[in-house]
Amino acid sequence: MRHSIKLYILTAVICILALAVVQFFLVYNTYQLLDSRFNYVERGRIGESYNLAVANDKLFPGGQPLIDSIIVPQYAYLENLYKTNHHHFDTAAQHLVNRIILELVRHENTDSMLKAIKAKNGIKDSLLYALCIHRLDIKFADNQFVNVYNRFKKYPLIPGSRQQDMGLYICGNLHQLRENNAASSLVASSPLPYSYSLSFSFYADPYNRITQVLYQMKYTILQGILTLLAVIILISITLYKWIRQKHLSDMKSDFINNITHEFNTPITAIIIANKNLRNEKTLDNKQSITTLSDIISRQAERLKLLVERVINIAASEKLELNTVPADLNELIAEILNVYSLNNANTTVNFSFHPSSTAALIDMDTFHFTTLLQNLLDNAVKYNDQAAKKISITTQLQKDQLELIVQDNGIGMSPYALLHIFEKFYRHQPRLSKPTKGLGLGLYYVKQCVDAHSWKIRVNSEPGNGSTFIITIPFKI
Repeated sequence: MRHSIKLYILTAVICILALAVVQFFLVYNTYQLLDSRFNYVERGRIGESYNLAVANDKLFPGGQPLIDSIIVPQYAYLENLYKTNHHHFDTAAQHLVNRIILELVRHENTDSMLKAIKAKNGIKDSLLYALCIHRLDIKFADNQFVNVYNRFKKYPLIPGSRQQDMGLYICGNLHQLRENNAASSLVASSPLPYSYSLSFSFYADPYNRITQVLYQMKYTILQGILTLLAVIILISITLYKWIRQKHLSDMKSDFINNITHEFNTPITAIIIANKNLRNEKTLDNKQSITTLSDIISRQAERLKLLVERVINIAASEKLELNTVPADLNELIAEILNVYSLNNANTTVNFSFHPSSTAALIDMDTFHFTTLLQNLLDNAVKYNDQAAKKISITTQLQKDQLELIVQDNGIGMSPYALLHIFEKFYRHQPRLSKPTKGLGLGLYYVKQCVDAHSWKIRVNSEPGNGSTFIITIPFKI
């Protein structure tokens, strides 16, 4: 059975992990899809304002004069290299691009431009942005454009070209450049010879883009989490009920074994006594006949009580009461007197501390007597002390009366405290002598307490004895 439970738990964990992985990929793929389609509502106005800001310029205000100052003096030199030596032309062109990038980075004013755009359009969002060059072509005297830089190519002398295919960074803090976060993409060119064509883009995205995308996915994420939790809860409930059923099955098996032993003991004694009665020597001895007859009578009475207890407790879920007014203190004193006589040969010290006021309670005296006897039996049975001490106290607490039964026995573990009132459960600690029982004593105590609408609680620690406290409503 243990292997079955372990196999079930392992299978359940694997299934939960598999479901978690499936849910993760579902959420991840949904995120990727929504992220690729994400549209920032302010991007259009940012793009329009940016286009106006660079309408007669390139990249940023003041960008065109800066680029012209670098390229224009190099037209003749580059044209000659292009016509005579393409390899040298490629090298010179890469150096030219590097120089342009360095100067643009040094003199860029995109941050102030973006602040002006946000102020003009009343945009409060924190933005990430980037400015990139995608392509640069130079036109010589023949009016044919010659490519100097293309973002889709790798250039050994242009470091930025090795990083990504979105272009050369001029400035910004946005590093994930996509088509859907490009606010503006422009191509600036001239039909005149000895000019150039520049392709560039300005990117803008909200700082909390990921949060916004995840917010759009809230129902997908919630559905995935709820599904996973539902599976975990269902598996946990199933496992709990399975273990509980196993626990109940074990207790029933233990109950059957115990009751078999309990029944066999008086039956065996009756059979042996009856066999001895048939012995001729015994028939001649009246004292022996009386002794054997007493044994048969006691064991038959014990057998009768066992049968009645099993029938009354195991078959009934709720006790039927016949309540009468009775003084609790007097009833306890009577029960202790009888119990002390029956246990005269044991080393048990009983002490009773009654309340100063008469405690007249409506109760079923028969069931209460059995309740207290069960508590006393357990206090004696689960006790390894040389001098067993049991204290019974009744005390008034405002509008209620407390019945306290305390012993110096072996105590109970926290696990045992959770189950002691369950039907067929038997606490099985390490004792010097094995204990007998049906696992019904404390179950009966709880049934009796509930039937009277009383309350019971237990304080116990291993090695420090146990204290049962029954709270009874009481008005003076």
